[in-house]
Parts: sequence; structure tokens; C-alpha cells
Amino acid sequence: MTDTTVSITSEGGEQFFKHFYNYMDTSRQNLKHLYHEESKVVWNGTSLAGRANVEKFITDLPSSTHKPYSLDCQPISPQAMPGAEPADPMILVS
Repeated sequence: MTDTTVSITSEGGEQFFKHFYNYMDTSRQNLKHLYHEESKVVWNGTSLAGRANVEKFITDLPSSTHKPYSLDCQPISPQAMPGAEPADPMILVS
């Protein structure tokens, strides 16, 4: 894993984090732009796969205001997930 890969993953994760919570609290219809058909999401134990499923689940949640306290972005090594791109990120928020 190179420093460049870690840096790109961190910057991308921070941008996703910023946009996600802004959209989640103000304009959920824009969340669909953050996911692709192969996206996988686990939300409080609920597993979701694919853009349409993620979008429907999030749209159906009650309105909210978020104040996240921490963010951790890590590139996923291809050895850990065969078939993953070298810099596929894993983003954890609490």
C-alpha cells in the first residue's frame, strides 16, 4: 500500500463524508449520486446492495440531523478482497 493510495482514500472518504451528511440532512434525493449499482451498505445491521435498494432505504428513513464525531477511511487491499480494485475504500463513521 503506497502513501499515495492512503492519501487518495482519505481525501475521497472525507469528501464522501461531507456530501453524504449534507445530503442526508437536507436533500436525500441527491444521495443516489454517491452510489453505483455494485454498492454495498450496512446500516445499523441492515445489509443493502445496489443503488436502488440503498436509495429507497435511505429515502424511507425519518428526517434527521447528524453530528458525526469520527471518520476512518482505509484502502482495502486486493489480498483482503479478491476482485476489489487496489484503492477501494472502506469508510466507517460514528
